Amino acid sequence: MTPIGDLARSDEYDDEQPSRYPTASNMSIQPNYPRAVPPVDARWLQDAADVQARYRPAAELPDVGAPLIPSGPQVSPGLPWANNAVTALTTPQPRDPNSPVLYRTASPLVNITQQDLADATSNAMAFSGGGLKMGEVLGAPEALNPSQLRARAKAQALQGKYPQYAEQYPPTGPPDLMWKLPDPDKPGAFLKKSGGSVPYSTMEEALAKDAEPGFFLEKKLTPEVEQFQKDRNIIQKDMDVHGYEPYFDPAKRFDVDPKHYGPFADTGVEAAPATAKTDAEWFAKYGTPENRAKLQAGYVKGQTVPDSANWYHMGQLEHGYTDVLGPQAGRDAFKREFGDMMAATTGGANPYDNYLMSQYANVMAKQGARMPERSYQLPFPIGGRYASGNIAQAQKYIDAGMTGFDPAQNPKRYDFSSAFQGNKNAATIDEQMYGALRPPTTKPSVGLPEWYGPATRVVREEAAKAGVDPRGFQDIGWAGLKGGKTEAAGKLFDYEGPMINHINRSIETTHRLTGMPRDEIFRRGVVLKEIPMYGVAGALGMGALAAQDRYQPQE
Repeated sequence: MTPIGDLARSDEYDDEQPSRYPTASNMSIQPNYPRAVPPVDARWLQDAADVQARYRPAAELPDVGAPLIPSGPQVSPGLPWANNAVTALTTPQPRDPNSPVLYRTASPLVNITQQDLADATSNAMAFSGGGLKMGEVLGAPEALNPSQLRARAKAQALQGKYPQYAEQYPPTGPPDLMWKLPDPDKPGAFLKKSGGSVPYSTMEEALAKDAEPGFFLEKKLTPEVEQFQKDRNIIQKDMDVHGYEPYFDPAKRFDVDPKHYGPFADTGVEAAPATAKTDAEWFAKYGTPENRAKLQAGYVKGQTVPDSANWYHMGQLEHGYTDVLGPQAGRDAFKREFGDMMAATTGGANPYDNYLMSQYANVMAKQGARMPERSYQLPFPIGGRYASGNIAQAQKYIDAGMTGFDPAQNPKRYDFSSAFQGNKNAATIDEQMYGALRPPTTKPSVGLPEWYGPATRVVREEAAKAGVDPRGFQDIGWAGLKGGKTEAAGKLFDYEGPMINHINRSIETTHRLTGMPRDEIFRRGVVLKEIPMYGVAGALGMGALAAQDRYQPQE
């Protein structure tokens, strides 16, 4: 048996950067990556068209007559109440610090309260032709300035704009050829930042340059797909700011019953060195007092992070599988297509990219199609850190018959999958957990333990000290360790909550982009893997949203 190396393989400089479309010469030589296209399901297309029609303005506004008085705050001879209201609203009044007036939203001459905004918006929306009311547009009563109102309306207007991407992923365009900046301190090495794009005439020329050390190929979005990305970002931002109704209530999440999936292998034994001497040496290296203190500190901090507990509780999703497919077939699919495929695509990925990659791999497997080998060939929004390595691992898992992972050869993936199946003994050791266990003799760039078995046993011991099971210690400790690392770098740690949140966000994003009903998305997308799922990690600014689609090398 050999040591377990870093399973998350880096694909150097294999970026995915949305940018302008390449030159006409590049367009003409786009590689042909055949992909089976399922027939369009017309049952919901009319619904999507109807939704879009709601947001189209009327051809012309009704004529309400000339103003009563040429100047002044007059609206219409037929609306005297409106004239009086506008006069009262715009009459200068002294500012009272104890009043509910929202001075920050108006000029010194206008006194606007939160209720004024709600009433005015409701009336305006009702007369606009869209028939929208305040609750539908703004959710809970809240004070929005004009810029926020425009952003909200813009997001609402995108509802159902892309029914063409409901049944198939967006097309890929020719890649950009990028050159690498030389590292001035290391002759022959290169910086992570590129020096810009290089024009090319044929794909053969681009591939030849890509084979040289100083160049790489990067994903480039077509103009239509670039707009799709921008609109997705607007929708995601709106969801972050105003919230949405989740498909599954995260507050009611519950665990999967392990009796349907066990007995589980013990990775602490299966992934240990062959000799007791070597095992004891590595257990001592991982289990130093300093490392154990880091684990406990991470767990304590994680307890202050809302919703950090029960990250793996996916009973609601499993029940959805069994409702659609039946008890046995549903559980088999839940393990094979959710738990194991998530494990196949987890290397170095955030949970949302992890889920979107797993969905893409499942869709391709159902179509009997092979996945591309390079990340620039992957359709939007598939990408992120180590995308090509994860997709290669997923293809390997598919080729092997999707029968799961060996706990000795792939212990991290085995533990990650079985944790979703209710295995409370699974203390998954990823790069966050290993950051607290890494011996000083190991390079910081190493993201997984040299020997998984003794590392996970150390975590289990610390879980027992904290009075929780290993899986529960790991999910809370992960949040604390990640939060501490993020804050130490001077950044804001914005935890996205349990795994069920990512399923909810993807269902809602896919619904808003394509117009397909949520129940149909859950059945055909989440369970049957017939259609794409969309989204991006939450609580991000617009710049960060775009960056999520780029390959980010490990530091």
